[in-house]
Amino acid sequence: MSLFNLSDINLFIILLVIGIIFLTVFRRLLKYQASYIFIGIVGLLLGLLLGDLLGSPLSQLPLPWGRWLPIVITVVVAAAICDFFLSQVEGISRVFHRLFSFVSQKTENRTDKKITSLPEIVVDTSAFIDGRIEELSKTGFILGKLIIPRFILDELQKVSDNSDDLKRARGRRGLEVLSRLSKNPHIETEIIETDFRDKEIDKKLVRLSSARNARLLTSDYNLNRVAEISGVTVLNINELANALKPIVLPGENLSVKIVAPGKEKGQGVGYLPDGTMVVVEDGEKKVGEELECQVERIYQTVAGKMIFVKIK
Repeated sequence: MSLFNLSDINLFIILLVIGIIFLTVFRRLLKYQASYIFIGIVGLLLGLLLGDLLGSPLSQLPLPWGRWLPIVITVVVAAAICDFFLSQVEGISRVFHRLFSFVSQKTENRTDKKITSLPEIVVDTSAFIDGRIEELSKTGFILGKLIIPRFILDELQKVSDNSDDLKRARGRRGLEVLSRLSKNPHIETEIIETDFRDKEIDKKLVRLSSARNARLLTSDYNLNRVAEISGVTVLNINELANALKPIVLPGENLSVKIVAPGKEKGQGVGYLPDGTMVVVEDGEKKVGEELECQVERIYQTVAGKMIFVKIK
């Protein structure tokens, strides 16, 4: 009879404690936001797990202790840990916020890297044959992925198989430049199979660049003009080279070696180290000599810059 009464008393006490604990917990939870409730639930689950581990050995005690003590231990431990989590809710919330922010930032960075792609640059045959694209790529000025259509490869192959020695050499140089560029880890290249029914390569390049919203890299003057008329952005290697030439002003002195007579009577022709043509007045009879000259005027033409000088 006493055991029955003891069990009733224990059950009443346990239920009373549980009711008070849960009432206190839920009253606290109602004051906080959803994030605080989440932290409270985490603390409760951890408390129940730890309480179960601590209370399990007590189940070996004789009844009624072996029956009720594990429950009491589990409830008390769960309540204590849950209460501790709720008392530290601000600090734990900051830790979770920093953790989620870090994970979110890493995920966004990876997504941005996947989504962000380099601008595309369609490359013309003349750019490979010219060869300067390789040196230009080493400087890091080519900001984009080089797109090489299959029909450009076919054209380079045809030029390299030409019976004319000069054309064959130029075609092979173009293929070698393309091969080295494709192996360069700092340059991204892609060979595409896209083709058009147009027979002219220039028309195909313009259509391809327009369709892919890409820029066109070339050293061909005629293709440059056609592409610009068609609304395609052009990267002309010759124009870049001209833009990088040193600026010479009228009145400055130059040392020029006259290498050939000019078109006009009495003129001689020489070249600066960057390839700029220099026309020397009264220099026809001084071919082979290097003379100090003074700049008179400068002409900017489509083909490049021409400097007219007179002998000092």
